[in-house]
Amino acid sequence: MTIPPYMRRYFVRLACFLTAYAFVLVGGLMLATAGVGIGIRVFLAFTTAAAICGVFWAIFRLLVECDDEYQRLLLVKQVLLATGATLAITTCWEFLRVYDVLADGPRWTGVIWLGMFGLAAPIVRWRA
Repeated sequence: MTIPPYMRRYFVRLACFLTAYAFVLVGGLMLATAGVGIGIRVFLAFTTAAAICGVFWAIFRLLVECDDEYQRLLLVKQVLLATGATLAITTCWEFLRVYDVLADGPRWTGVIWLGMFGLAAPIVRWRA
């Protein structure tokens, strides 16, 4: 079985953005702990976030480039399930904060979404 060209492009994009994320995060944390100025830390924060936004872009680009309608449908269902689960988790967490059950809420919504995206894949395909 051969990998379709759109999936190869997705894998390359994903690998590039995740590699950039790892390098920027590790290097940025090393610089931040060394005591660089606030301007550089702001730049590092936005650069790290840009790499994760690139991962989101790669996923949504896959939706556009997928030439198999059934696979596109499954991917759309996966994105919707991941988004719904992320919204449910963060909403519940925020109400726990409102009622002073928890002192702090989730700070890594993007990571929660990516985790839900991964968990949604087998669920969507199992129910297909």
